[in-house]
Amino acid sequence: MVQLSNGQYIIGFDNGYQFGKTAEALFDNGVLEMGKVEPSVREHSLKYGRKYYKVGEGRAAITEDKVSDENGRLLTMAAIAKELSPAGIRQADIILAVGLPFSDYGREKKLLLEYYNEKPLLKYEFEGVRYDVNISRTFVFPQCYSAVAPRLGNMKGGYLVVDIGSKTTDVVYMENGIPLERKSITVEKAMIKWIRQIQGSLQVQYGKDVPEREILKVILKQENILPKPYANLIRERIREQLHALELELREREYDLDYSNVIYVGGGAAAAKNFSEHKPNIAYDCDIHANAKGYEYLAWQILRNQGAA
Repeated sequence: MVQLSNGQYIIGFDNGYQFGKTAEALFDNGVLEMGKVEPSVREHSLKYGRKYYKVGEGRAAITEDKVSDENGRLLTMAAIAKELSPAGIRQADIILAVGLPFSDYGREKKLLLEYYNEKPLLKYEFEGVRYDVNISRTFVFPQCYSAVAPRLGNMKGGYLVVDIGSKTTDVVYMENGIPLERKSITVEKAMIKWIRQIQGSLQVQYGKDVPEREILKVILKQENILPKPYANLIRERIREQLHALELELREREYDLDYSNVIYVGGGAAAAKNFSEHKPNIAYDCDIHANAKGYEYLAWQILRNQGAA
C-alpha cells in the first residue's frame, strides 16, 4: 500500500487463480456464499449487503474470466481490508491497481475497468470490522511485465521474463526495459495443471488422493507430512513439467542459453528448486511481485500527472 500526499492510498491486488496477493498479504481465492447465516468464526468472514461470505478459504474453481460474478469484487474487498487493517484504517479513498495476463491485456482491460467502475463505493465488514471504501480510480497493467517494473531501469539489453502462474505462464521479451509484444506470449502450462497431473500420478501409483496443498509444500521445499516415495514422485514429475515448458519455449524460438532469463512470481520457486541452473538465469521468488509492480506503475503514472 502506498499513501499519497492527498490522503489516497494505492493498493495493488493480484487476483490469481490460486491465491490473492497484495504487496503484503497472501490468501486463498475461495469464496463461499453463506446467505443470511452469520459464520460461527470471524476469520475469513465478509458481510456485504445482507449476505455473509467466507472469503479466502480453499481454492476456487478455475473460470474463463473474473468479471462474470461478484467473486472478484469480494476478493478485492478482502484484499483492501488486509492492507488497511494493520494501519488501523477503516475508511479510505482507494486507487486500485490490478492486472491481466499479458496476452489478454488488450482484449480484457476495458471489461475489468468497467467491472470495478460499476460499483466503486464499497461498504462491508471483514472479520468483524467495518470498512467504508471508495475506489476512485482503477489501473490495469499486464502481468509479468509488472513483476519486474521496479527494476526496469537496470534491465539493459534483452531479457526474457517468465511468470509461471496458477493457470497460465506469461513470457515477456524485453529490450532495454521495453516489452516487445510480438515476442511475448501466454502459455497454457502452469502450476494448477501440473499439480492435477501429479495428483493423477499419485492416484495411479499409490491409490491415494493427495491434497494440492501438500504437493505444493514439496514443490516449494517446505515441511510436509508425505511419505518419502510420494515426495520423490512429486519432485520427478515437477522436473518433467518444467522441462516440458522449457522445450515449448525453445520450440517458439526463445533463446534460453544466451539470453538473460528471469523467472518471477510464485512459480519462480518451483523453477529455482527443480530446473537446471545456468549463469544467465535468475529467480525472483517473491509471490507478491506483480502486486508490488502494480502499485509502482500506478504511482509512476500519478507522479507524472502531478497527482502523487
